[in-house]
Amino acid sequence: MAIPVLHSYMSNSVDQMVDSGMVEEGKAFFDPKIRDCDYGIRCAIGVPEMDEFFRNEGLVGGETRAKLLKAAIDEIKMNRCKLACRQVKKILRMREEFGWQIHRLIATEVFLQRGGDANEAWEKLVLVPSTNIVARFICKENIDPKSTVGSPSSAIAIATTNN
Repeated sequence: MAIPVLHSYMSNSVDQMVDSGMVEEGKAFFDPKIRDCDYGIRCAIGVPEMDEFFRNEGLVGGETRAKLLKAAIDEIKMNRCKLACRQVKKILRMREEFGWQIHRLIATEVFLQRGGDANEAWEKLVLVPSTNIVARFICKENIDPKSTVGSPSSAIAIATTNN
């Protein structure tokens, strides 16, 4: 996926998590006595970034509170993008170091589309190629993923029972 599209997707997903109650959920696990973010729930996405907000939200006014929350959310977005880029680098390093055959599916177009167009792009650019990659790996043959009700796992099940 193109990096700008990935970053946009990550940013939007954080906004969706916030809208779905991430702040309230994180607050339920927050313990002001613990500052170490190296273990347990304190390592989860968003928890370290929200620490300053949680520690100060009851001590500051509305405008400062809003700034602290925005800064925490912006930091979560930035860290998710960094994490995604590190994961890509690790995958590429494994390919180089271990000589693994890694298939790259470029899904940028899927994330640029909306509605039915996104579903069509997903089938064409992700579902069909990935299903065939796994089927070739397991069964040494291509299969039609549409005959499997759109589920890659059921596509593999059909491929393995056909052998």
